[in-house]
Amino acid sequence: MLEARPPSVSGPPTEAAGEAERADELATEVARSVRELRATAGLSERAAARILGTSQTQLRRMEDPRYLPSLRSLARVAAAYGHRLKVSFEPRNAPPGTRERQPSKAVKPTPRPKTAPRGKRPASRPTRTRGRKRA
Repeated sequence: MLEARPPSVSGPPTEAAGEAERADELATEVARSVRELRATAGLSERAAARILGTSQTQLRRMEDPRYLPSLRSLARVAAAYGHRLKVSFEPRNAPPGTRERQPSKAVKPTPRPKTAPRGKRPASRPTRTRGRKRA
């Protein structure tokens, strides 16, 4: 006889589970860009993977918004298609009526006290000798 599953197993996915399955905006944009580069170059997945020196599966992951490739992988993709990777930090659009935070003023670091260069001892420090003292 089959038993009924508890609601947590058989019920509809919760909202949190649905959010985890959706790809984030950054991963979606990266995947779209990688796919567009390949399509613009007129290459199949297999041909592009051969040029990149990777597997077709790995290339598919780069084009899948559920995965986010490393910067190193993205730089390799860009170079293979005759582009260069550029990463930038841009301000978000602030809602109306709110003030964007101004960048903080640069603070000068406090100077470090001068010390003797490495490997040289200051003259005021006595030298230790091991074993017997010479006469």
